[in-house]
Amino acid sequence: MAKIETVSDAIDYIHGRHKWTKTPTFERLNKILARLGHPEQQLKYVHVTGTNGKGSTSKMIAQLLRASGLKVGLFTSPYILKFNERIQDDCGNIKDADLLDLVQRLAPIVEQLDVELPTGLTEFEALTVLMFMYFTEHPVDVVVLEVGVGGTWDSTTVIPDKIAAVITTVGLDHMHVLGNTITEIATQKAGIIQRQRPLIVGQLPKDANQVLNTVANAMGAPIYRLGQQFQATSLAAGDEWGERFQVTGSINYQNLFVDLIGKYQIDNAAVAIQTAQLVAKYFKRSLTEAMIDSALESVTWPVRFEKVATNPEVILDGAHNEPGVRALVETLRTRFNHRRVHVLFGALSDKNYPKMLQLLAELPNVALHVVGFQGPNNRQPINPSEVLEQTAMDDLMMHKNWQQGYQTVRAGIQPDDLILFTGSLYFVSEVRQAFATANENVGGH
Repeated sequence: MAKIETVSDAIDYIHGRHKWTKTPTFERLNKILARLGHPEQQLKYVHVTGTNGKGSTSKMIAQLLRASGLKVGLFTSPYILKFNERIQDDCGNIKDADLLDLVQRLAPIVEQLDVELPTGLTEFEALTVLMFMYFTEHPVDVVVLEVGVGGTWDSTTVIPDKIAAVITTVGLDHMHVLGNTITEIATQKAGIIQRQRPLIVGQLPKDANQVLNTVANAMGAPIYRLGQQFQATSLAAGDEWGERFQVTGSINYQNLFVDLIGKYQIDNAAVAIQTAQLVAKYFKRSLTEAMIDSALESVTWPVRFEKVATNPEVILDGAHNEPGVRALVETLRTRFNHRRVHVLFGALSDKNYPKMLQLLAELPNVALHVVGFQGPNNRQPINPSEVLEQTAMDDLMMHKNWQQGYQTVRAGIQPDDLILFTGSLYFVSEVRQAFATANENVGGH
């Protein structure tokens, strides 16, 4: 039996579970949940998936529902600064003491199942079970439940019922698990649609919409689609850091503001508002424009076009796949085309990074630097010098690590230039932690 005496032992224990065997069965999960008295059956859910935007949208839904007076749990991944971010309630992240207590109680049951079953619980399955235990013991009205990967066989889909299902976007990512086409990936994500419960969807490719129409119609699930049942229109934001917009159609709000940058954040906010409106109605609550304003104002989302320093201005954006980079390029083109942008790019080697680099290189005001970084357990970051050989791009600059790249860029920067770190979420999280530590040190002097 593993020794679990501190919260870092508890987190190591979870991380020590095998990463993943995506199998078309909930046998392992159901076995352990049965032994715990099926905590997942005692909660109500809003289930959220999508290639991009599911994290921001989930956070917005949670804040909107809190503004309507509901007690709300949030399960989200990956974490950016602290493991505890993955399980949150109205008081914020799960406390270390609660996390330690849950893992100490869960570990013996997990290890018993390791003996009984051909494969033991995965890391994400163990985390999902912890979340069910936590919210059963710290009751909430509703849990906003973000899918890990895909939908149909994601651990979160073990839940028996949900108030609403949300699909933010469908693009090409995690293809080794979900399939190589939009249709295959959409089919996996459609696995979260619930019979006769509303489905709220963002801007999706035609192939994805066809899949969702077929599944939703077969299950009698009404669809609320951005661009059809409800529309989001960008309004001039002026010099504000954020986006001003209106939502019309099945919901009507004239002048809203979200403190996040990017046209896609307007889409995420509109999807979140439509979802929250339906869920509030389910609980016989109302959602006023004032509530929406205060909720959206309170949404901060680390490393989603987040400013971490001024003079020079430093932005972090975890655009970790091709759709994410397309959205980032659109933001740079519309909001920052008058400024020189120095992009420091670090990614994992299993991503389509040549395509991501090519998209960034098409912007005339971008200088592109490929940098090395630590990389998480068992995941291989790109090697900058190999990237040069593989992409055949002339104007890429290479740096062994991001610290070196950052110093080089800073040394030659003009007053109005922007420095942008992007690529892997793991990469920008590493950079963010370094900036947070540096700011603490500066503040402490």
